[in-house]
Amino acid sequence: MFKKTAVEQISQDEQVKAKEKIESTLHKLQTLKNKSSELRQKCEELKNILSENGGKVLICSKCGDAIESGQEVVIKESTGTKTRYYHKECFQDLTRALSTFLFLNG
Repeated sequence: MFKKTAVEQISQDEQVKAKEKIESTLHKLQTLKNKSSELRQKCEELKNILSENGGKVLICSKCGDAIESGQEVVIKESTGTKTRYYHKECFQDLTRALSTFLFLNG
């Protein structure tokens, strides 16, 4: 009455490959779920900071996290326009990396 299913007709090697592919896909899906949870949590933190500070929050150009008042480094163009904001620590990391780069390539 019923035909044999495709699973019964494929070889064991093909079944193993299909299982590995499914496991790999499930792992990728779980990784994406974790990343989306982290992003959701960051969004909630930013919303809370925005509500506390009346809507004015600076975001670090290096790490993407909110910068507390007094902990920011502001980069301006020659015209005085503010272009980037960094945490003090993130900015120090960048200057160290630049110094190392210039030393090695200078």
